[in-house]
Amino acid sequence: MTSRTIAWENAEFKVNEDPSGKQLIARIGDLTIKPEDLIVLIGGNGSGKTSIARALSGDLKIISGTAPVNYHPVLVSFEKQMKLFEDDYNMRNSDATTAKEEIGLTPADLLKDADQTIRDEVIEGMNLKALMDKPLRQLSGGEGRKALLAQALCSKPNLLVLDTPFDALDVQTRKALLELIDKVHTLYKTPVVLIVNRPSEIPSSLTKMGIIQKLAITKISSREEIEQDPDAKALLGFADIPDVKVPKTPAKFAQKPFTSGPIVQLRNIHVEYQRVIFDHFNFTVNRGEHWHIMGPNGAGKSTLLSLITGDNPLVYANDVTVFGYKRGSGESIWDIKKCYGYVSGSLHLDYRVSAPAINVVLSGFYDSIGLYNHPGDDEIACARAWLATAGLSDREHMSFRQLSFGQQRMLLIIRALVKTPLLLILDEPLQGLDGFARAQVKAYISYIMKNGETSVLFVSHHDEDIPEGFTNRLSFIKSEKGDGYDIVQEKLLQKL
Repeated sequence: MTSRTIAWENAEFKVNEDPSGKQLIARIGDLTIKPEDLIVLIGGNGSGKTSIARALSGDLKIISGTAPVNYHPVLVSFEKQMKLFEDDYNMRNSDATTAKEEIGLTPADLLKDADQTIRDEVIEGMNLKALMDKPLRQLSGGEGRKALLAQALCSKPNLLVLDTPFDALDVQTRKALLELIDKVHTLYKTPVVLIVNRPSEIPSSLTKMGIIQKLAITKISSREEIEQDPDAKALLGFADIPDVKVPKTPAKFAQKPFTSGPIVQLRNIHVEYQRVIFDHFNFTVNRGEHWHIMGPNGAGKSTLLSLITGDNPLVYANDVTVFGYKRGSGESIWDIKKCYGYVSGSLHLDYRVSAPAINVVLSGFYDSIGLYNHPGDDEIACARAWLATAGLSDREHMSFRQLSFGQQRMLLIIRALVKTPLLLILDEPLQGLDGFARAQVKAYISYIMKNGETSVLFVSHHDEDIPEGFTNRLSFIKSEKGDGYDIVQEKLLQKL
């Protein structure tokens, strides 16, 4: 599709109503995008990044001013990924599923109508070949994001809007995606609007840079000028790590230190899907240890965590012991769940309830998605203290689904922290957070590692996201002998 100059004049769009009933409006204002443009936008959590992205891509109703017509914009965002997974779920859970529908959607299905030349180039550039026939539900969060991005790149848009597309992608995939974005906008003359959270995600070929604040694009200029703006410096991750003190857990939920052996023990684990992921694998987490887990998308990091949480059905075919309970021995899942807190992209996708923010935090005491218990005054006070320290007090009664992605992620983090668990399992927890929020969460994690009895398992693809205080590292390293990964365990520090 041939790209052309597109423009908005004094454009305002209807978003939704806030909890008080006030109509929220997204403002593009005056904006012209030429075929050669690559515009980078940054904004804080709750600033309206996703609403601006939806307005640019034609997803919101214009209520004043003018917007371009007869153009083909494509938006890639977490919300689009969530919708794709919901469509896949609905396909597989209808009353009359075909053999194909039982398998569900695959990356090949998403790209079936694409131009062959572009399709082959995108598959190669994003290293998707081995994933093409794999069901979406079996993909890691990063792999699912790659499939959605590939679909967008193959659709020949004349405006490509990417809302934080690098989140959950490993180092090599982020590099490949940056190169593809450069190529799409230079070779195919497709204009791109790219919303990012980190300086490393800004392509060198950008033409303009802007800031989103209060549901509006407030500044657009050169990269040099925007990066000197005090607001931009904080948004891009140059914020200092704050001093924090986490709220005290109510006595009812306070947990005694676990002293009866290892917290986690995996013995001689074997897991195999399309390839062998673990074979004769042993892994132990002792009291006082904190593990940083790293490796490419699809290497097996989330599979490892799912064995520990019990969410992987193969846990019962293996020797997995958590807090002294051997999986498959008649243990109560609630006896184990009460001892750990968990944050991941898959949990975020599964948290579909429209509960108010405070109920999301309170659900952490009861290990539920949604709140089905009657919390006492101590729990409510603790939840409010966490909302305050996270800067979300004014969102207490706002629906989880109405919050921005970053605000939702922050809520899920404090939901995991609220009971000060003996084990904190964090799978890419900082995904979607702005620079200040990332610094804040890193401070929480470091504080918890240095003060108390919580052990931490932390997955991240970004070196700058790693809090201080990890004692051990587990690395998935691409094997030179085949398509699998070598798993390396090493000590970093003495136990704290």
